[in-house]
Amino acid sequence: MTTSNVHVPSAPSTINCAVLAYLAAAVIPMVWGTIELFSGSQPPAPGVPPELNSMLVNLALGISVVSMLIYVWLSLKLRAGRNWARIVLAVFTVLQLLALFGPAGAAAYVGLGLAAVGLVLSFLPDSNRYVVDVKAPR
Repeated sequence: MTTSNVHVPSAPSTINCAVLAYLAAAVIPMVWGTIELFSGSQPPAPGVPPELNSMLVNLALGISVVSMLIYVWLSLKLRAGRNWARIVLAVFTVLQLLALFGPAGAAAYVGLGLAAVGLVLSFLPDSNRYVVDVKAPR
């Protein structure tokens, strides 16, 4: 087995900040929404039986956790310089924007704002150069 001396560039601050923004875009709305759910500030829909409401709350929490885990995974891949992760995160940001045309709370706007910051940072020239440099040795 041989080892190669391949230089792996370190991530620039734009990528590191983009990763932090995407992570915050995933965590803050989930925590905010969970607090709102359990604080009782979101009353159940009229005419919805308590069992169904409980199931919907559990489903919403499950979806939030899964989406947060996907964001964390994609953010780590972005940190590793994977261009496909950057593109998928950009698509998710656009989907978040489109979701605002439905009922949305303040947490959705905060999440979108943070994701937009991550999107911009991940496509700045330093970030582009990093993604190209990481791909070159492969």
